[in-house]
Amino acid sequence: MSLQPNFFQQYQHADIDELADVIGELLQNPITIEDADHKLIAYSSHGESTDQARWSTIMGRRVPEKVLTRLWKDGVFQALLTQDDPVHVPAKDEIGLGKRVAIAIRRNNDVLGYIWAQEVNRPITADDDEILRQAARAAVARLMQRQGKRKAEEQRRKEFLWELLLGNHSSETAIRQKADSLQMQLPTSYLICIVEASGARLDQYLYPLLMRDKLYWVVDGSQIILLIGLTETKKEQNDVLIRKVEQFLADSLEKLEAHVSEGQVTAGYGLGYKTYTDIVKSYREALHAVKVKKLFPRETEGIHGYHELGIYRYLLQVKQWEEEQGYRNERIEKLKQYDRDNQTAMLETLETFLDAAGKVNVTAQRLHVHINTLSYRLRRIEEIVRVDLENMNQRAALYLELKMAKLNSEQ
Repeated sequence: MSLQPNFFQQYQHADIDELADVIGELLQNPITIEDADHKLIAYSSHGESTDQARWSTIMGRRVPEKVLTRLWKDGVFQALLTQDDPVHVPAKDEIGLGKRVAIAIRRNNDVLGYIWAQEVNRPITADDDEILRQAARAAVARLMQRQGKRKAEEQRRKEFLWELLLGNHSSETAIRQKADSLQMQLPTSYLICIVEASGARLDQYLYPLLMRDKLYWVVDGSQIILLIGLTETKKEQNDVLIRKVEQFLADSLEKLEAHVSEGQVTAGYGLGYKTYTDIVKSYREALHAVKVKKLFPRETEGIHGYHELGIYRYLLQVKQWEEEQGYRNERIEKLKQYDRDNQTAMLETLETFLDAAGKVNVTAQRLHVHINTLSYRLRRIEEIVRVDLENMNQRAALYLELKMAKLNSEQ
């Protein structure tokens, strides 16, 4: 059917349940309306045509986590969060989800909730999409009323998390008491993880995963700062915690990279702790990991944990120490000058050789040169900078100096 503009104006005084019934009658299909947390707000009383996903949502008063996770993996939520039009979702029988059409209820850039229409009694057409667009606009005022109290509680929790991250609390007992008063269940062990991406609403993109893993988070500019933890004591607890954060990053980073319009997506996390007076440490470690990964994206590719950074964990401190000492790296400067004077690539050869842990075959392949050519270059490098590349102490020092030189040029 073709809908008149502002059709829902006549229902401006109807409550959210009546609105769900009106939408259901217009579409001749079952309707559910959820808030931004995927908690059920209202559903239409439209016959017995209800699949397992809708039935579980009604009974549990919230969309099942397996359904949320699958919709996130299939890109449904990314579409809902980034477009105003309805999203047509094919059936996913393995999770009990029949064919659906959904639309986000949004106020400016904020998503307040969702309308879901189960496509079971008849197909939902392009004309029906207009019904959903108007219905989503009509639902805004009703969801705004419901959202006020929840937003205030959420804001208090975020303020408390910021207080912890900045080290404003020195008493573990006081921290636990305040968390209880805010109805926050703090994990028994935890770490801080940071995901950074410019030009993206990270909290909206990651929302299904944040809900799935029951995470607390705050947003700081282009970063989302996550408290990831375990709620029960387990053997090898730190290993389990790391597996959990790595799984979260595996689920989220690929999807984010496909939707971020500019720049790179970077993630890093700190060490695990059990007391919350230490949370500031994990936060600083996560910040450090992100900074190092942005400075050395190739060298730290696939690494996210502070504990995995190796020598890169020390470089910023070493750089500061060198600046305080006024140290000038003559060996690297000499090699750079040689390259400039002779149009050679000795510096690149040396860095590639050291990156490959001194394996000449690997180095030659990476540089696309014959192994004899590589051997000649390495001998010349030893002569130019007066170094013995067979000496592990000299090799390690030179490796650090090369990375320091790269750090100086990129900052």
